[in-house]
Amino acid sequence: MSQESSPGAGEHEVFISYRRLDNQRPGGTRGRDGFVNYLVRQICARLEEDGVVPEEVVVWQDRSKIEPGDIFSEAIFDALSRADLFVAIVSRNYVKGAWCLAELTAMEERLKLLDKPAGEHRIFRVDKHKVPEDQIPAALRKVQAVQFYREDRDAKCTDEFFWGGKVRSSKEYDKALLELTTAIGKRLQEVLEIPSDPKALEPQTDMDDAIVSSNGPVVFVAKPAPDMVEFYRVLVEELRYSGFRVTPNPTQEFTSQHEVEAAIAKAEASIHLLGTRPGRLVGLDLNLVPMQLAIAAEEVKRRPRFERLIWAPSLLPAEKAKGSRDFLKTLEHFGQQLLPTDQIYSGTPVKFYIDVLQRLERKKGHKSYLRVA
Repeated sequence: MSQESSPGAGEHEVFISYRRLDNQRPGGTRGRDGFVNYLVRQICARLEEDGVVPEEVVVWQDRSKIEPGDIFSEAIFDALSRADLFVAIVSRNYVKGAWCLAELTAMEERLKLLDKPAGEHRIFRVDKHKVPEDQIPAALRKVQAVQFYREDRDAKCTDEFFWGGKVRSSKEYDKALLELTTAIGKRLQEVLEIPSDPKALEPQTDMDDAIVSSNGPVVFVAKPAPDMVEFYRVLVEELRYSGFRVTPNPTQEFTSQHEVEAAIAKAEASIHLLGTRPGRLVGLDLNLVPMQLAIAAEEVKRRPRFERLIWAPSLLPAEKAKGSRDFLKTLEHFGQQLLPTDQIYSGTPVKFYIDVLQRLERKKGHKSYLRVA
C-alpha cells in the first residue's frame, strides 16, 4: 500500500479530504509531520502490517503539486472519480473550507449512483478536535466519528492526541488509530471482493448474447483516443454499476467500420469522449473518434430518438496552459457539426459522469428504444 498521487489502471484508492491548515508542521522543527501526513503514514503502515489490503491500494493525498488557487482542480476530480473510500479529516478549518465541502458533495453524489450495498459505508470521518455538531456537514453527521482528541467535560476543554508535530497521548492515539484502520480495512476488503453487480463486470465474450441477456438499456460508448482512455474506463465501470449494458466490448478492438455500425444500431444512445487526439482504427486508414461520431450522426437521421452524448471538456489536464476550449470548435476539429438532439457536456469528469447517468436513468423505462437484432 502506497501514497502515490496518480493511481493507474487496476488500482484502488482511498481519498483523504482535508484542509492544508490541519497539516501544518510546527515552526522551527525538523523531521516532524503535520497531523494529516502522520496519520496517513500510520494508516498505511497498520493496514500493511495486518495484511488486509492488496498492494495496488493507494492513498491519494498529495496536494503539494496543486496550487492554492486551484485546489479543487481536475486532478482532485479525477481522484474522486476513482475513489473507493473517502476519509474526511474534520476540524474547525475543514467545515469552513468551500473546496473540502465540494469534495464531500462530489463523492456523495457519485456514491448515489451505486446500488446498495455497494455504495454504503464508503465515507469515514476523523475528528481532529471538537467541532459543534451543527457545523458538521449533513453528509458527515450520520457517519460515526473516530475522535483523535479527549474531551474533559468538567474543565470544559479538549486535548488533541497529536499536537506540535508529535503524538502527545500515545495510548489514546493508538486506540483511535486501531478503530479507524479496522473499519477502513474491513470495508475496503468488502468493496474489492463484492462488486455491486459482479456479472456486469465480467468480460463480454459475445456482443449479441450479452445484450440479449441484459435487462438494462444498451449504450454505445465510443472507443477513445489514448488521451481519454482513463476517463473511458471509469465511465464504463459507472455505467455497468448502474445497470446499463455497454457496447461494444470494452476489452476488444474494432476490426471494421461495419462493427461500429452494428454496435450503434443496438444502442439507444452513444457517448463520445473528445480530447485532442483522433485515435486510429487498427489495420484501417481511419481516424477512430471522428468515424464513430459520424456513424452516430447517421443513426440520428435514421432514428430521431437516438442521441449523441458528447463530453468535450473545456479544460483538459494536459492543455491547461492553452486555456479553455469551445465545444463547437472541438466538434469541428473532429469533422462534426452540432445536431439538434446532441447533448454536450463540457465540465469536469465527475460532473459529466453524474449528468450522463442521470440522463440515461430517465430512459431506462423506454424499452422500445432498444433494437436487438
